[in-house]
Amino acid sequence: MIHPPKFLNILLLVFLLVVPSVGHTADAEHDHGEAETVWTCSMHPQIQLPEFGQCPICFMDLIEVVKDTSGGKRQSLRQISFDERARKLAQVKVVPVNRGSAGIETRMVGKVDYDETRVGNITAWVAGRIDKLYVDYTGSRVKKGQAMAEIYSPELLTAQAELIQAVGAVQNFKDSGSTILKNTVVRTEKAARDKLRLLGLTSEQVRELIRRGEPLDHTTLFAPMSGIVIKKNVSEGMYVQTGAPIYTIADLDRLWVVLEAYESDLQSISLGQQVSFNIEAFPGRIFQGKVAYVDPVVDNKTRTIRVRLNVINEDGVLKPGMFVRAQARELAPVAGDNLPLLIPVSAPLVTGKRALVYVQLPDQEGVYLGKEVILGPRRGQYYEVESGLVEGELVVSAGNFKIDSAIQLQARPSMMNPFLAKGADTKEALPELFLSKLQGLNKLFVKLSAQLHQGNKAELAPLLDAFQSRLQELADPQLSGEEKLIWQEMVMLLRGDVILLQEASSREERERIYAALAEHFHDVRRQYTLQDGTATGAASEVQVALGLVVNDYFILQKSLAADDLAGARKAAGMVEAALQKVLPLLATPLAAELKKAGEELVAGGDLDAIRTAFYPLSQALSQAVVDVGVEGVGPVFQQFCPMAFGNTGATWLAENEEINNPYFGAMMLRCGEVRKQLHDGE
Repeated sequence: MIHPPKFLNILLLVFLLVVPSVGHTADAEHDHGEAETVWTCSMHPQIQLPEFGQCPICFMDLIEVVKDTSGGKRQSLRQISFDERARKLAQVKVVPVNRGSAGIETRMVGKVDYDETRVGNITAWVAGRIDKLYVDYTGSRVKKGQAMAEIYSPELLTAQAELIQAVGAVQNFKDSGSTILKNTVVRTEKAARDKLRLLGLTSEQVRELIRRGEPLDHTTLFAPMSGIVIKKNVSEGMYVQTGAPIYTIADLDRLWVVLEAYESDLQSISLGQQVSFNIEAFPGRIFQGKVAYVDPVVDNKTRTIRVRLNVINEDGVLKPGMFVRAQARELAPVAGDNLPLLIPVSAPLVTGKRALVYVQLPDQEGVYLGKEVILGPRRGQYYEVESGLVEGELVVSAGNFKIDSAIQLQARPSMMNPFLAKGADTKEALPELFLSKLQGLNKLFVKLSAQLHQGNKAELAPLLDAFQSRLQELADPQLSGEEKLIWQEMVMLLRGDVILLQEASSREERERIYAALAEHFHDVRRQYTLQDGTATGAASEVQVALGLVVNDYFILQKSLAADDLAGARKAAGMVEAALQKVLPLLATPLAAELKKAGEELVAGGDLDAIRTAFYPLSQALSQAVVDVGVEGVGPVFQQFCPMAFGNTGATWLAENEEINNPYFGAMMLRCGEVRKQLHDGE
């Protein structure tokens, strides 16, 4: 037994001010019948006693409630009525279900950082001594090509001398008659130029060296990019080795903002998404950045993921290291004009992805009924609704928990008190068509269960679609009173289970949802005394042969309904030929009945004679379909015309529920009714 938390007990006790008035005014307004007083327990609402006393479970004093006895006029087991006073005390508010494009707002924190792609270093290309620094402090703004330092390097001095000598050799031997000698000195000059270039001299510096004809004692180092000096690693007079860093320069016109996002928010963040943020230094000013990178690794300590924004900072307002508060807003994806249904986050009583919502009946203020809905993602202050509601319905956005508590006190299905089937002994006689279709649903559930336990996902999808279609066919049967409300409750729960199974992405999730589906379908079996059933094996030879007879029979039935004598004679011959193949396989009295009916069928010379023989064939074939079973046939329905054969009535088989009377044809084509479904076509 699940006991409500303490705060629920308080709500229930406070709600006693509301419950006694439930039903009086509202029921009078809506003609909901008289109410009778019962005594129940706030902790165990299933206790319903006619007199005051103590709860036999927890021994708390029972409380008086008003029991709504208007079951025949209710539209749901979860329906309840509040008068005006009760609505005010419960602070009930309703809002319409609308379509829209709500967004998910994700909040993150982080800091401003350098753009690593815009950070450059000035390093020593050769070993030497730093004799002069033109930029001698961090924070200096420099431009690309600006002189930064002078370095004295014996290695660089030697390389300059080698180039000067090589250039002189080229001049000396340009008039030489030896091609080999001229090519050698040219290659030597080129090698000397490349060596200086690799040691850090620019092309302009090399040209100046050749023009002057003398090596320089010092070489100037230039800034490779514009930006701010963020680090100075040397001082004048220091000796540096090759590759030693001298300056670090960063371009602050483009920055990164590195944010920390929780795992649960990751689905709301995508590359290219615009994110707004603010900083403490400029309150009220909104900055913008674009998501350029989402870290593929989760931090094990903080359970967060790094999200990086690219930010333009041409005015220099943002400084690396600044603390940032960011908001990412993701609009719901919309395909064309198909906007999702939205309800406030306060409307559903959430128990996972499925939830309970209370809606107000149209033009009946104060009359509420519960609906189970399948929720989509939460988007800001709204939930998307995948199924269970339609646009324009009024959902309870405040006071819904109190409504659920009141329904719980009356021992009806609620969030805290789930539906339980009462059992077959509580119901009246049900339509045969409904029960026969229910048997088909039962067989389909057996197949669905087998495929799910085998883990066959490919076979499971079409079975779920078929199960959903069967539920749709059975959604509004010819039931009445309490039985109709019970069935509607069951269909609502089963539909939700099937939708969740269709959306499940893992085997573990499918097994968890199937457990709920199996529990709900067990209630169906208990309510309507259905057998658990077993998965059917391969079809027998007789079932296949009988299926061929039934298919030919349908052709005959359509020909008779169309008053087509030629077609009826041809179809009668086909039926009789198919019967010859199935009769040896039948070891029942039905074989003799089918044989006789087939012979009379082909002996008929006109439509009246064929129709006379058609009736006993229909009776025997109906019994064979039920007793033996068929394979290779779609749905088989038994239909009945009360006016056939002098108002004695006659049945026939059809492949759908549409009435096409084979006994009267065009004279009374639509005369008749569907009795039951003999075969579900699975």
